[in-house]
Amino acid sequence: MNNHLSQDQFARCASNAPGMVELEHLRRCLECTKELEKFQRSLSRFRNAVRHGIDRRVAVHAPRIKDIRSAPAHVSTWRWAMVAAAVVAFVLPYFVIRHQPSQQTSGVSITEPSPDVVMNRVMLHLSRTVPAPMEPVMWMIPSDEPTTQPRGRQ
Repeated sequence: MNNHLSQDQFARCASNAPGMVELEHLRRCLECTKELEKFQRSLSRFRNAVRHGIDRRVAVHAPRIKDIRSAPAHVSTWRWAMVAAAVVAFVLPYFVIRHQPSQQTSGVSITEPSPDVVMNRVMLHLSRTVPAPMEPVMWMIPSDEPTTQPRGRQ
């Protein structure tokens, strides 16, 4: 009978998330405790080797990376400055024109149309057989009916 930690239990202990059962077993079983410590040392050595390898590569390539990053910085700054100037040039007139007070060219004030005029326009629009933009095209289509003037616009 095997009373040692299973692979899942060992993985939980190695990932620093052991349960109560695993902790109790590690207190009593010297063999599993040694195996876990050996695994953690191996993992730590591997982690350190990877970090040192990355540090060496960065140290070797750092001068080239620094040169690459510093050269286009001036060009990039000028590009962004030009883009910002173009945006200001196109957007600024919109706000200037929008916030100017409206000027009336004549002394006539604009009044609301009477309800009868509005109702007549609605009735005219609803009585059309085709939309107003299509009425000129309807004159081109031959018809058996006698041609009459469309009732589109007044």
